[in-house]
This record gives sequence, C-alpha cells and structure tokens, in this order.
Amino acid sequence: MKAVQNRLIARSIHQHSDRAKGPFVPVNCGALTETLLEAELFGYLKGSFTGAVSDRRGLWEEAEGGTLFLDEIGETSPAMQVKLLRAVQEKEIRRVGATRNTSVNARVVAATNRNLKQEVERGAFREDLYYRLSVFALHAPALRERRSDIPLLLERFLHQATENARRRHLQFADDTLRTLVAYDWPGNVRELESAIEYAALHARGDEIKPEDLPPELQSVEVREAAERSPLAALFDDLPTLDELERRYLLHVLKVVGGNRTATASVMGVDRRTLYRMANRFNINLVEGDPEAESL
Repeated sequence: MKAVQNRLIARSIHQHSDRAKGPFVPVNCGALTETLLEAELFGYLKGSFTGAVSDRRGLWEEAEGGTLFLDEIGETSPAMQVKLLRAVQEKEIRRVGATRNTSVNARVVAATNRNLKQEVERGAFREDLYYRLSVFALHAPALRERRSDIPLLLERFLHQATENARRRHLQFADDTLRTLVAYDWPGNVRELESAIEYAALHARGDEIKPEDLPPELQSVEVREAAERSPLAALFDDLPTLDELERRYLLHVLKVVGGNRTATASVMGVDRRTLYRMANRFNINLVEGDPEAESL
C-alpha cells in the first residue's frame, strides 16, 4: 500500500468511528530517523537535546481522544518497536528527557507495505507488537485490482488539483478517462493523485486531454491498451464528474449526519469550498439534515 492510499483508508476509519469528533493525527514512520521519530511521537522536555528550547507534546498526545495513524510501521527499528508496544499496551508514553510516564488515550491505526507476518518470522518485527496491532486487519489491493474505485478518486483529486491550481472548472475528455482507467498504476493512489495534479497544471482549456497527462501515460502502448481494454466501456454510461461530485457530497453528508465540519474534513476541503459546492448543486447544508436532498 502507498502512503496516500493508506491515509485515505485510515481517515475513513476514523471518520466512521466513535472517535470521529477527535483529531486524526498521521505520521510516516519511514520518513524519520529513530531519534526524530521518538521526539515526534512522544514529545520532549526542554533541554533534553540540542534544539529543545521548550517542552513539546508529541503526536501521541495530540491525538488524545482521536486516532493516531502510524504509516509504514514496518520501517521502525527494534528499539522503537519496544517503545511502541509499551505505548499501545500500557496506554502510556514517556517524553524524551522525562522520568515519568504520561497517560494517553488514542486509537492506533497502523499501515505498512511490508508483509509483517514474514517480517515476524525472520525476526525483523516484534511478534507481540504484531498481534497487538493486527486485532482487525485490512488488506488494500493495488489500484489496478479495483479499477471501479478510479472514478471517485478522479473526482476527489481533480477537485483538489483545481483548487491548488486556482482553476475554476476542469473536466476530463472521454479518451482521457479511458486512458486513466486502463493504466496499471504501479504507484497506486499516490501516482494517480500526482498524475491529476500534473494534468491540471498543463491543461490549456477547461478539458483535460490525453496530451495533458504525464509522459508515461502518453506512450503508444498505453493508448493502445486503453482502446483494447474491455474497461474502455466503463465510462460509456457513467454520470458526469459534476454528478459524481454531487452524489459524493450527499453521501458524505448522510454518513456524518449532516455535520458540516465533518463533511468538509472527509472531503478534504475547507468550509468555504464546501458551501460553494453545496450552492452549485442546490444542496441544503442545514446541520443535522442529511436528507435535505435525496440520493
């Protein structure tokens, strides 16, 4: 699994849990050295190391009442795994430089692109931590194995890309959609997101054409695969992206009970953007009224 995909799944678990009103705090364990990861997760006291000019709470404490997402946990060292086990098992952490533990109350969701069972068997990952974390396990297949998810991901990423590129409106040409759904996406969701960001920046009009896609999606082989693929017909009777966005907004409103703040968080937009979307689709955002317009 890749980082973006992991984060989307973990955030969805958080938003649909009894801790949805609490914070969602992600950290990529593979992106930091052991020393930095310890300070980032557990916090530190003033003077505990060079640069520690004041006390600082760690991300575990920041996630109090919510969810702490440990991405790429398979990259952690044996020493860090001991500290993680203690925190998960005892619900206590110790800041760097401290002599006392601090109680914490956060749900832990972890993800990795490694086979942790195999890592345990070869002694690279602690067995006790593995079983603590794998009480409820999910396997996220590669994007090429679940192409039916691509339309909704395209809608989400296109909306984000147009916001970032300050474009008022963009849509995909039909042959672009066929290319996107037929491509194998070796980089999974992260590669898809990057491709849409690239296309949004390079599109010259209001429509994203195949030539606006990254070079690796413009090869003759990819074009021919898109034409040959039985999935090319996937979009023939598909609603427009505007219609997909409208349905997605209504669905999220229903899931979160009409809560506008939660809706904006799940969709990855700010409240101002949420109101603009609602006005565009004539959807009533009355708090607690997710049935303002039926699906």
